[in-house]
Amino acid sequence: MNFSSFFSEQAKRPYGLFGRMVMSIVFDQGNAFLNDFVNELMSVQTDDRIIEIGFGTGKLIYRMAQQIDIGLIEGVDFSKVMVSIARKRNKKNITNGKVKIIEGNFDEMPYEKESFTKACSINTLYFWPEPVHTAKKIAEILKPDGKLILAFENIEQLKQRKLNQEVFHLYSKCEVQELLINAGFSKNVSIVSRKKGKSIFHCVVTKK
Repeated sequence: MNFSSFFSEQAKRPYGLFGRMVMSIVFDQGNAFLNDFVNELMSVQTDDRIIEIGFGTGKLIYRMAQQIDIGLIEGVDFSKVMVSIARKRNKKNITNGKVKIIEGNFDEMPYEKESFTKACSINTLYFWPEPVHTAKKIAEILKPDGKLILAFENIEQLKQRKLNQEVFHLYSKCEVQELLINAGFSKNVSIVSRKKGKSIFHCVVTKK
């Protein structure tokens, strides 16, 4: 396996010492802008029940937990390494019942329908093996009028990186909109874009 393939697989599902020592830093630094972006757009309420799919090191979960009172922030990720880091970071809020961290594949988890007010995911869309199925499942577990925010990088800047595109499925803004509309998100599937230096980042904001 060449480094491009190795790094792409690590980005999808960090593992081993490289995942713990290197990818944790890559995620914390690389996703910092999008974490701020998503946190702002989520407009967290004190009683929200929120799920983050693929939470990485758990930084966004930590921030959102500071904004709830009787709500719950739940995260699911299939990387054992990231789950360990996120649980350590959110230990206090796990203990007091504000945060729940689960190791597992979201597509396979038995969530109850209409159990969350909001959902978010940052830089995971590229790795969804069955994107329509995943999007439909998110729609199912959201309450009526529940909000979804999907954050991802601009396709042109991703194309410039040495990524294994058998691992990374790259999406244009229009493709993401179409995916969510087909999955049942029909209420104003809009995209908010921001620049950081020369880089462009997108957040799809929609409701069930």
